Amino acid sequence: MVDWGAQKAKLKTANWLLKLLIAVVAGGFGLMWAADKAVTVGDYVTAVAKTPIWLVVAMELFDKLADKKDYTTLGIYMSRQHGGNSILWGIVIGGVAFIGVLYIMTGTISMNTGSYSPGVFLAALTYALYIVMPETGDDELILFLWLAAQVATKGQYLNEAVFSLPIISKLMTVILSRLPLPL
Repeated sequence: MVDWGAQKAKLKTANWLLKLLIAVVAGGFGLMWAADKAVTVGDYVTAVAKTPIWLVVAMELFDKLADKKDYTTLGIYMSRQHGGNSILWGIVIGGVAFIGVLYIMTGTISMNTGSYSPGVFLAALTYALYIVMPETGDDELILFLWLAAQVATKGQYLNEAVFSLPIISKLMTVILSRLPLPL
């Protein structure tokens, strides 16, 4: 008789190890690229500090969802619909997360990595790896990193990070224009 609970635990451990291996290899290549570009800590901290707060919150929520409802489940669904391996679809989801974060942070998509600031590229890689890595949904690590970057930059980019949504900046403009401020 097959113990399906034990089989599921083995599969979950295999998925966990495979996702960890993929994240480590991708992170290693990203760090190797960053070392070649001589990324400074200041570039990285500035890129993290400029990250919009709504993106940080969205990444934390998506990471909680990905850890609670394993994103390889979506990969299994996609592999049934379109063929392929469920782990490969999980990697595709991680790649889409990286490209999406990179687009939000820079406002453009380019196939030339030289067109991106190395600090922004490394921050986007950090965020994508955080989403893909297993067991990170329990803590708000990216939020803590963002807050630390705000402290490190003395809040220099806080206005840009908090009011980066066009609707928020327009709303603030309307509110401030209606307030009777003595000049």
